[in-house]
Amino acid sequence: MNDNTYDIVILGAGLGGLLSGALLAKEGYKVCIVEKNKQIGGCLQSFGFDKKLFESAVHYVGSLDHGQTLHAIFSYLGIMDQLKLRRLDMDCFDEIVLNEHSYSMAQGYDEFVNKLSVAFPEEQQNLKRYADEVQYVCQHFPMYHLRMGSAEGKSKVSYQGLKEKLDQITTNNLLKQVLTGNNLLYAGHYEYTPFYLHALIENSYIESSWKCEDGSAQIAKLLQNKIKEYGGEIIRNSDIEHLVEKDGALIYAEDKQHRRYYANHFISNIHPQLTFRMLESKLIRPAMIKRLNSLQNTTSSFMVNVSLKECVLPYKNHNVYYHTSDSVWKDLISRNVGMPDSFGIFMNESKQFPGFATSLSILCYQSKDDVEHWKDTFHTTSLKDIREQSYQDYKQQRTESILKAVSQVIPELKAAIHKTDACTPLTFRDYLNTPDGSMYGIQKDIRFLAETTIATRTRIPNLYLTGQNINLHGVLGVSITSVLTAAEFVGLEYLVGKMKGGVGSRQ
Repeated sequence: MNDNTYDIVILGAGLGGLLSGALLAKEGYKVCIVEKNKQIGGCLQSFGFDKKLFESAVHYVGSLDHGQTLHAIFSYLGIMDQLKLRRLDMDCFDEIVLNEHSYSMAQGYDEFVNKLSVAFPEEQQNLKRYADEVQYVCQHFPMYHLRMGSAEGKSKVSYQGLKEKLDQITTNNLLKQVLTGNNLLYAGHYEYTPFYLHALIENSYIESSWKCEDGSAQIAKLLQNKIKEYGGEIIRNSDIEHLVEKDGALIYAEDKQHRRYYANHFISNIHPQLTFRMLESKLIRPAMIKRLNSLQNTTSSFMVNVSLKECVLPYKNHNVYYHTSDSVWKDLISRNVGMPDSFGIFMNESKQFPGFATSLSILCYQSKDDVEHWKDTFHTTSLKDIREQSYQDYKQQRTESILKAVSQVIPELKAAIHKTDACTPLTFRDYLNTPDGSMYGIQKDIRFLAETTIATRTRIPNLYLTGQNINLHGVLGVSITSVLTAAEFVGLEYLVGKMKGGVGSRQ
């Protein structure tokens, strides 16, 4: 037997690949995860700059309190107690600033309604209705609560748009803007993003909101340790190029160095568009490939990471979403190449000087078209391609424009800056392996809900999919999808039963 023969080969060591791998390795499968980059984790990657730690994508996580879904999944795998977490302020996990007025989103539904009712006293009943609607929708997604159920319930609440639902709840346009003021969490379209997507994401943070102290990469490292403990393997710097099928099933994956990985089953944590480009199979119809390639991905982003001088900028134990125009959706609707109208700010507290921020990240929307000139270049820590000076000049100009916009609302920032670094859509494309540096993969759209819904199973009987494009993005969404992918092998009722403390029997 070939040394590179496994029960299951998983493509991509992002959260979806790592979680699926850990769950299946725990069940006794011989698992191998193949990662194209030197660093594992995908969106969980953390990196150092100016001797400080920054996040690539995951700045905070929801649903991690006792009894909540992500807590249950991580506890089942034995990593929950090892995570270093810090809860964001109970009375404000997200601060929405609109036209220089501040609004607080609190943890817990009663407090969430109460805090916003201070700013909108006449809307208290509508805020309660909003809270009820969010929870009602979430209850129709059984796996969101690690509960068995059918797809029938989901279909009842899936076809209503965000704008349509909010219009039914309130006529107060300012309140609608505030309730969607953290839309950077899903990068949707106000009219066409399904309300359920907004509800599932917002609910997870209203339940509980946390920062990963010492970086979200700790989640990836802990999962890696579990995979190895269960006899699994992770291979880095192996960029899969071909998935080869014979007699109706995949037999091996081959990387660019012509190394082959044989397995009985394959799981791809890579974007479906990229996955199917690797396939050499007649089982996948051209019409399906055409449909996949036609799907729109969410927009990309530009992030400025700022190393701060010590004891200058006060630390806020919550995230801030600033909007300098009347519309929190403006930067998504129109391509903004100047100063952004919307941006999110995520701070880290100094361990040496508590009460002060040691660093912060500024995130804003950015079109892939703005870096089209350099799209044929590539750069990661393991595959370095120094991009031309014009690209560096562009990054600097964009950084200065963003810092100017932020300094207008945080005047103390200018004096606090020590050093800056920036990530463009190309950075996210190269490190996270998402088409065009898309923030959250395939764009969910109520007009094309069936087309933008991708299943874990494919037409190739031993190829499965996982990751943010399959069910729901974010740490919680990808974790739920990983459970569904692993359940294809061991049975969903069995796996959910074990996570809830039962024994169950495998299918």
